[in-house]
This record gives sequence, structure tokens and C-alpha cells, in this order.
Amino acid sequence: MSKVLILILIAVSFLFLGSFQQVFAVTTAAGVACNPQSGQNLAWGKGIKTAIGCIPTEPTELINGIIKVAIAAGGGIALLLMIFGVFQMITSAGNPDGVKKGSEQITSAVLGLLFIIFAVMLLKIIGVDILQLPGFQ
Repeated sequence: MSKVLILILIAVSFLFLGSFQQVFAVTTAAGVACNPQSGQNLAWGKGIKTAIGCIPTEPTELINGIIKVAIAAGGGIALLLMIFGVFQMITSAGNPDGVKKGSEQITSAVLGLLFIIFAVMLLKIIGVDILQLPGFQ
């Protein structure tokens, strides 16, 4: 039962990543060069226009975009899991097992969110400060 609810929460979290019109739109500009910052079609752009927007073709910009989407998805899922844990606690009607499950759910979601935050911070410290990798400022 809880696996089904977690899958539903993950599916619902994708609603917050963008509008369905952008994701499921049929584009006539597939493969056209564009500017990743503005999304405008250009003859010499550093991105490719797709159905979900302008995707950068430079590896550092692409990885930065993927990391931003992954962090946003992780934060959204953690928020939904916290809400689910609170809902479990509220609907437990004083049942100690239900309250315990809800508090464990909230604790796990907060720990997962902290793991994401510290992983990004550690990657930034190692990649930018120590190794001085270009493009990850």
C-alpha cells in the first residue's frame, strides 16, 4: 500500500516540474538552434530546440541543467513525502503505530532532503573550490 502511495506521490511531483503543454507539445522546430538562456531561435545558438524547450549542447551547461532539475525533483518529492507523513499522523486517530509511521516518514524525508543539500554542497566544494572545474560556478 505504501509503495503505491509513494509512486503516486512521485507521479504527482512531476506536475510541478512544468506545464503539460510544454512537455506534450508537438514542436515544429525540432533540431533548430536556439539560445538556452532566452529560448529564442537563432542560426548560431548553443542549444537545440526540442518539445520540452531549448536544450544546451555544451556539456557543462547540460550537466548544470540536469543537476537543477534533479535538485528540484528531489526537493518536491521530499516535500510531498513530508506532507504524506503529516497526513499519516493526523489520520492515525491516536494509534501509536500510525503516529510512529508518520514521524518516521517525516524524518526520512528530512534526512533525504539534507542528503541532497549536502551532496550538492560537497560537489560544489570539490568541483569548484578544490579542482577548479570550469563552468560550474
